[in-house]
Amino acid sequence: MTQIQLAEWSRVLYSPTTILLYFAAAFVYLYALTTTVGRVKDRVRGRRAQQAAGVVTVLGLTAHIAHEIFRGLAQDRLPLGNMFEVTSLMALVGVGAGVGYLQFVRKRPELNGFVLLAGGLLVAFAGLMYAEPGPLMPILDTWWRPFHVSLLVAAMGIFAAGFVFHGLYLLSERAEQVRLVMTESSAGAATTTATATVSGAIVAPQVRIPRDAARDATTAAGTPGEPDAPTIADPSVRSAMRQATSPFKLGIGMFLGTATVSWVFIVAGDTTAVGVGRFLGINIAMVAAALIAWWFTPFLPSAQTLDGLAHRTIAFAFVMWTVGTIAGAMWAEQSWGRFWGWDPKETGAFLTWVVYAGYLHGRATRGVRGRLAAWIGIGAFVVLMGTYLIANYVIVGLHSYAGL
Repeated sequence: MTQIQLAEWSRVLYSPTTILLYFAAAFVYLYALTTTVGRVKDRVRGRRAQQAAGVVTVLGLTAHIAHEIFRGLAQDRLPLGNMFEVTSLMALVGVGAGVGYLQFVRKRPELNGFVLLAGGLLVAFAGLMYAEPGPLMPILDTWWRPFHVSLLVAAMGIFAAGFVFHGLYLLSERAEQVRLVMTESSAGAATTTATATVSGAIVAPQVRIPRDAARDATTAAGTPGEPDAPTIADPSVRSAMRQATSPFKLGIGMFLGTATVSWVFIVAGDTTAVGVGRFLGINIAMVAAALIAWWFTPFLPSAQTLDGLAHRTIAFAFVMWTVGTIAGAMWAEQSWGRFWGWDPKETGAFLTWVVYAGYLHGRATRGVRGRLAAWIGIGAFVVLMGTYLIANYVIVGLHSYAGL
């Protein structure tokens, strides 16, 4: 097979194959998530849907890995030389690590759909930066490149998974507050009724059921295990939990938040029309993903579970980012004769390290938890993506050689 044929196969395996498989798996997983409520028959169907989604996920990861191999063969080098290749690998690591962690370590396969949805968006995003296979610039042709770049790219993919978990946490935390109020109101009403009808009767204390347990507290007929306590099997409860977060405000916030980074494409576009089109496309896709997550809010695990997932994910990625940054300094000394020179991307990488270090330090020593921790984690990811895009597209420096 010639290099031209290998390059063509890599393109087909990437788009549309990998993109379609990731999105297909995401929506099958999300469908399975909704079957955790209701009749036993529905839950059995949901488990089968999870198994089918798992097969599609494996196919998607296989296609993505095959794309990386074919592209590498087409250019006789590792595909780590430009923005498209780095972003593609970031998506591969994010999906592979995220799904593997949820599936086999935390036993939370119901969340795989959100990781795959984010992975599909990232794969599509990388397509906007597509570059034909080609040789490396001489300065990149060193053994430091795969070590330094692969560590940072892997960290970025895992940081992206942490960003997803933090976003889901914010939705779940608000919804839990609403459900708690409804549970307490229901308990109060039941107590009042019992007191009025049975004078002097001994009433058993109300037991607050955690959300994860309440989700499964359904009988074969589909009625809640405790009829007086509202559960997400009740459509009115699910609706109230969704309305805890305004979809309009969520959409506007996501659009503006994405715009803090995506404006780069307006500046870097071949024409103004192309730049604006990419800017709007990225922002609208992110808004759509946020609204999909919003609709599934009632089916999410507890906020505490999501908070723990985000924390552990970011802690793991932070170690990789630290080692990768140190490796970059060693490479800089070999290539440019100094370990550090405050180049734009070096500065951005250091700033990203500082923000994530502050996040982890705050959680370890100052008791930073909950919404504050989630917002710091989201802000850190925005800093990371700003470093990644601005230092390549806008600010010219020693690192502005990534085949843009």
